[in-house]
Amino acid sequence: MNTGLCYSVFFKSLFLFCFMIHVIPFASTTTFLSRNLAENETDVVALRAFKSKMISDPQGVFNSWNESRHFCEWEGIRCGRRHRRVTILDLNSRGLYGSLSPYIGNLSFLRILTLDNNSIKGEIPREFGRLFRLTNLALANNSLVGEIPANLSHCSRLTVLSLQRNKLVGNIPSSSTPCTTS
Repeated sequence: MNTGLCYSVFFKSLFLFCFMIHVIPFASTTTFLSRNLAENETDVVALRAFKSKMISDPQGVFNSWNESRHFCEWEGIRCGRRHRRVTILDLNSRGLYGSLSPYIGNLSFLRILTLDNNSIKGEIPREFGRLFRLTNLALANNSLVGEIPANLSHCSRLTVLSLQRNKLVGNIPSSSTPCTTS
């Protein structure tokens, strides 16, 4: 066999090997980053939809909800360290007036939702039943009406449910885990 041909095949193989070492990890990292960006975009869209349903914000809570800051730095929002996804939405006693967006149901890492003591009207969206990580749901002292969504029972980690001083009807959905209502 020709020595020049052996070197050529060797260097082509070496080049291909080096190329694969560098490109494949980058491609999987790119896929990982794209997935994280898409998940983060889901949270941003949900938060913007929530904001759009609020007609009045007398305390200026939503002034920080803009493009100049990451949504994890917005007032009333806390995110997990690992995934940088919304885990807490706490806008208790902020004088907000409006209704609840069903897009909140897309905040799949949400554990605590506290909107007590505002002027939120309308119904509790059925989409809240998709919040399977939710442990605390506090909507007391608003102007909510209609049925308590039966699919809240899908929130199997829900331990605190605060709905008093609203105009809700029906039963609190039963689940297999204890639930403290206040």
